Amino acid sequence: MRDGKFKPKEVFLRMKMNLLDSGNPYMWDMAAYRITESSHHHRTGDKWRIYPTYDFTHCLCDAFEEITHSLCTVEFRTARESYDWLLSQLEDKLSARPQQREYGRLNVTGTVLSKRKIQKLVQDNHVRGWDDPRLYTLIAIRRRGVPPGAIRAFVAELGVSDSLTIIQTVRFETVVRKYLEKTVPRLMLIPDPILVTIENLPVDHCEEISLDFMPRDAAMGSHVVPFTPKLYIDRSDFREVDDLNFFRLAPGKTVGLLSVPHPIRCTSFETDAATGKVTAIKAHYCNESDAPAPKPKAFIQWVAVSPKHNSPIPAEVRIFNRLFQSDNPDAHPSGDFLNDINPESEEVHRDAVIECGFEEIRKRAPWPRDSKDMPSAGLHPGNWDVRFQGMRVAYFALDTESGEVGEGKKVILNKIVSLKEDAGKAT
Repeated sequence: MRDGKFKPKEVFLRMKMNLLDSGNPYMWDMAAYRITESSHHHRTGDKWRIYPTYDFTHCLCDAFEEITHSLCTVEFRTARESYDWLLSQLEDKLSARPQQREYGRLNVTGTVLSKRKIQKLVQDNHVRGWDDPRLYTLIAIRRRGVPPGAIRAFVAELGVSDSLTIIQTVRFETVVRKYLEKTVPRLMLIPDPILVTIENLPVDHCEEISLDFMPRDAAMGSHVVPFTPKLYIDRSDFREVDDLNFFRLAPGKTVGLLSVPHPIRCTSFETDAATGKVTAIKAHYCNESDAPAPKPKAFIQWVAVSPKHNSPIPAEVRIFNRLFQSDNPDAHPSGDFLNDINPESEEVHRDAVIECGFEEIRKRAPWPRDSKDMPSAGLHPGNWDVRFQGMRVAYFALDTESGEVGEGKKVILNKIVSLKEDAGKAT
């Protein structure tokens, strides 16, 4: 078999079990080794052709790794007898005797969890790989930035059952959001920036403003950001034509800047002739020397330009939406789940900017700083441990492809989960 003298399915190496006496098919002299030529092995290539079966290796790998309880989904319940049988045959040669226990499968709506289907997504380049943040593999949600503690909280809320459980994605996101809300710092992030120039401030004006990382938790500390005559605001915070229901910046209207003493008023703006997009805004700082400005009805995030403070930090922001358009991709009328893929599952903002406080939270990672979430001894935090709330945007984590600030590589941020939406909030 090993030397290629037989073709696939011509011969098998079987376990001598209980072929006639047991009513369990898993005890009918199952195959331990078989010949396969169907796949190219990543280490041995096509030279090695005899491979062990899952039913032969399952209990042995568990024993070698000294696993106490092997947790499987309920379809493996009938396999428990053969699992225990093989361990009993080798009892004198194994240092551990694991136990198999079964539980009901957990399915999440709006995605696929089948390894075969995920492999198809990867092979056809619909996703970047098995760790693409739009997937729900463990390595994918880790890369997205979901903390281990949030996963534990989600599982604890559901409990364990031997019945099939189908959970809506929003329920998982709610638990993650609730966990992050109390454990990660806040920063100002601008996904789609427009430059604002404040004309009535001196060119060299620079005011340092102290911001708390967590307004309700002083123990998380604070940091300093510069306020200068040149700063960025998000495109969503400006409209060329004002509206009574729009409370942010528009021509002739004032808006507050988070933690800045006085509001600004838009005096003019410029647009690109080719695209029609706003490229720059001129504004007036309504300070003590002016007549009292109307009290702003909204406060927006901003990031100032100050080379001295390494501000702003350029970033690429990846906003992830549902990978599929429906809750059940397998039910697509065409019969092919690939036809249900959402063409807008990812939005990329390549020219985003983030405030200089980001460097400090990167040095202080992991967030949250919970002993249960700390990496094992000898290991360093991964990029996904750099988490924060981009105020008024979403929760974010540093992507595995991101480089150090100043290396010439952009900071790449993945959206972990959106902020909780308040249906009554002002626009």
